[in-house]
Amino acid sequence: SVWWSARRDEYWLIMTTTTQMRMHATTVMADAVPRAPRTRGRRTAPIDSWAWSTAPSSRRPRCGVDTRRCEDRRPSRRSSVVVRASRTPKQGQRVSLHYTMTLSDGTVVDDTRNANRGAVTVTHGDGALFPKIASALGEMTKGDQRVVELTPSEAFGEHDESKISRFPLKPEEAAEMAKQVQPGQLVQLPQGQAAMCLAMDNESVTLDMNHPLAGQTLTFALELLDITDGITIFGTPMVALKL
Repeated sequence: SVWWSARRDEYWLIMTTTTQMRMHATTVMADAVPRAPRTRGRRTAPIDSWAWSTAPSSRRPRCGVDTRRCEDRRPSRRSSVVVRASRTPKQGQRVSLHYTMTLSDGTVVDDTRNANRGAVTVTHGDGALFPKIASALGEMTKGDQRVVELTPSEAFGEHDESKISRFPLKPEEAAEMAKQVQPGQLVQLPQGQAAMCLAMDNESVTLDMNHPLAGQTLTFALELLDITDGITIFGTPMVALKL
């Protein structure tokens, strides 16, 4: 009948609409259910349902965790290593160091670590150090230690017998000098040069003009403490001029 046909069509429309709505709801729920990631034996972070429900669709990862929190929890596979270039002293820079100078027989001649001494600060490249010592410092960085051995020719030179001289004295001069100087002591001459007093009597004094460490092999134990900028004039470094 006409009534049954109308009711049948209405029933079919209702069933069709209900089925489509159920299919759509099933699809939405399937998309909303978080999928467990492949952990490969690792424990993953718990799913944050609140972050999942409030995060925009573009920020919803497959693991179901907010991207902002996911980035914090997941360990980064990239490791950034900062490599700092080692700093060696340059020409004109100030270098602070400790050193111990010993003879070939082990006798300590000088040690800056003594209570009455302190670290030595010099300008690198100004010629105040032995060339071999300056070359070794030029290859060192802060905190490095190195042992350098110097032959007599690299240090204070060979002992020269021609620099030993005998000077005549008047009796009164010899008596006055005997009150001040004894053999084996260093004396300073009027020209500013130092000499070793070898012998003295009433008529003369014998002086050695060689350096006290001439002919000795020296060993230096170096420790570089700090490197600072040298003297500058209006921001321009000033270095010694060698002619």
